[in-house]
Amino acid sequence: TKKSRVVLLNSPHNPTGSIMTKQDFLKLAELCIRHKLWIVSDEVYQDLIFDGIFVSPMSLKTLVNQTVSVSSISKSHAAPGFRSGWAVGPEEFCTKALPLSETMLFGNQPFIADMTAYALSKPSKTALKMKTAYHRRAQLICKTLKNETKIKPLMPSAGMFILINIKDTGLACCEFAWKLLREKGVAVMPGNSFGEQAKDFIRISLTVPDESLMKACERISSFVKNF
Repeated sequence: TKKSRVVLLNSPHNPTGSIMTKQDFLKLAELCIRHKLWIVSDEVYQDLIFDGIFVSPMSLKTLVNQTVSVSSISKSHAAPGFRSGWAVGPEEFCTKALPLSETMLFGNQPFIADMTAYALSKPSKTALKMKTAYHRRAQLICKTLKNETKIKPLMPSAGMFILINIKDTGLACCEFAWKLLREKGVAVMPGNSFGEQAKDFIRISLTVPDESLMKACERISSFVKNF
């Protein structure tokens, strides 16, 4: 609308695991330039890509002056408890953001910022291990559930989650999630937690061990056979 000022992006995306390509950003650039829209690009899953290449809108000359890139070490270095992140943008943005960041971060421990700077000075071995494990687990889930007629796993390209389409079970996602938890002891997240567009899905985390995921898939299969 005429009130719009910012486009918020998340690539690689949570919960779908999809990735925006350079062509996607070039098309978006036309829209943003025409309507003078800033982009806030959430790139926290950048190091957890299975298939494809990471592209930031900051890498495009047409968008670099109206893009703010945000990320953290929460995912790439498995350090969510430190709540350490950053924002990168044009000088105009940084100048205006500085007073706000000083107010928000006053009293934070300096060693956390030093730790973050050190962590970013070299490739993350932790991210490589996680990426390999998450990719394998997503493939295992797709292979295990591929013959189920009433649910359909969507193989992600990145991230630590996988979506399962449960529309053909006839259950709403919240009803499905609660019923699955009560009857089979498997916890999943209903898709509508992410908005109405995801109401036909559940989200499964890839952060648990392979054996636990396989048990969960077996229980999910047993569960959906009742419908």
